[in-house]
Amino acid sequence: MAGPSFEEWISHLGLQQIDDPQIDKPVYRKTNFGKLELSAEIEKKFSTSLRHARDRRKIPRSKLAPMLGLSDQVYSRYENAVSRLTVGRLLHICEVLSISPVEILNPVAPHLWGEDQAQAETRGDHRKAGEFRRAHASSRSELSSPPEDEGD
Repeated sequence: MAGPSFEEWISHLGLQQIDDPQIDKPVYRKTNFGKLELSAEIEKKFSTSLRHARDRRKIPRSKLAPMLGLSDQVYSRYENAVSRLTVGRLLHICEVLSISPVEILNPVAPHLWGEDQAQAETRGDHRKAGEFRRAHASSRSELSSPPEDEGD
């Protein structure tokens, strides 16, 4: 028995075909609360979300970049949607900023966290994701201000 057809899988998964100019073949996506988004739109939202996460921690890009082993110029490419992050780099940024990847990803694709906008906001709200911050509280100081110089 061959199992469900390709079209049956698309229907079962709730996907819609989208012709994305950055991809040379049709792709299938779920709607973001009624809107199908192209790859370029998603990348732009991701870079904005990444910058906002850093800004909320009040860490200048020039300080964060070297913590990641990058130059300021290379890191700025991520925040300006010029270069794409690898999953490993995203996780490293989350480690350094002491945040959950949800804080960056939820604003980009909230439909992954709920059936409607309200549910997605509740589930993906980084301020309500206190479990993550509490679990990491012992390994970091509050990052709302620069660390104090302890002297040598």
